[in-house]
Amino acid sequence: MAAPTKRIVGYLPVEYHNRLRQYMEEENLGESAALVQILREFFDGRQQNPEIESLKSQLVQLQQRVAVVEAVLSSGGRGSRGRNSMPVMREPIKPKALTTAELAERLKVARKEIDEAVLQGVEEFKKWSRSRDPALIRWEKRGELFHQVER
Repeated sequence: MAAPTKRIVGYLPVEYHNRLRQYMEEENLGESAALVQILREFFDGRQQNPEIESLKSQLVQLQQRVAVVEAVLSSGGRGSRGRNSMPVMREPIKPKALTTAELAERLKVARKEIDEAVLQGVEEFKKWSRSRDPALIRWEKRGELFHQVER
């Protein structure tokens, strides 16, 4: 016995109807099946694709690593070095204490997100901030400012 269904009737703007037809062709679905699939994705969310999620994670890691390399290269002295010599980082770059606005800019998040993350606790905030910091720095709030956590 088939699952019970309900009939719906509606009117679509021409542009949405054209997009529905395109979706039907791409997915090789009839109109009812296409509408059910679209509504399922809307209400239940798309299925998580492990390969895509893995690629997203790898991309974030690569972006963070590139940011570290850029920080090292930009902090190197401007003296007369040979073309092939790599800059050597004598001491780690230690950012000064930052305000909420400055940290939000550094982590590329809204100030509200920082405030919400702080409420999750000290250790969670350290993990959260490190996952967003371009140089993988962990941060903690002391008073009204955020300070780099020593490793």
